[in-house]
Amino acid sequence: MELDESFEEESGSTLRQKLESTLKENQELTSELSGLKAKELISEQGYGLVKPEDLTGVSLSEMAEKAEALQGERQAMQADLAKDMLAKRGLEGDELERAVNDFLAPEAQDTAAHSRAREVAAVGGVSTPANNTQNLMGLDAIDAALRGTG
Repeated sequence: MELDESFEEESGSTLRQKLESTLKENQELTSELSGLKAKELISEQGYGLVKPEDLTGVSLSEMAEKAEALQGERQAMQADLAKDMLAKRGLEGDELERAVNDFLAPEAQDTAAHSRAREVAAVGGVSTPANNTQNLMGLDAIDAALRGTG
C-alpha cells in the first residue's frame, strides 16, 4: 500500500495538540453562541429577572424552559418580598393583595421595553431616574417604593 506523497506523518502528540486546540475553539464558539442565544431569548420574552449568566451551560434546546422556570421562581420570590414589604407598611387582606399585584404587574407591552431600557442604561453605566414609577417592575419597583417615589 502506497501513501500519497503530500501526506506528512505526524506524531501522536502533535495530533493530540491539534485535537485539543480544535476542541477548545469549538467549546469557545459554542459558549459564545449560547450567550448570544440567551440574550436574545431574554430580550424577546421580556424575562427581566433572568440574566444570560443564569443560562450558562444550559443546552440550546433546554434554554427556553430553563429561562421560563427561573423567571417564574424569581417572580414568586419577588412577590413574597413585595408582600412582606407592603405588609410592614400596614396593608393586609385584599388591600395587600391588590397592592402587591399593582406593584408587580406592569403592562404587558412594557415588560420587553423595560428590559431593553435596562440593557441600554447598563451600557451607559448610569440609569436614568423614572418620572413615572407606576410601570416599574422587579428591583426597580422595590427601589422606587423604598425611596418613596413609587
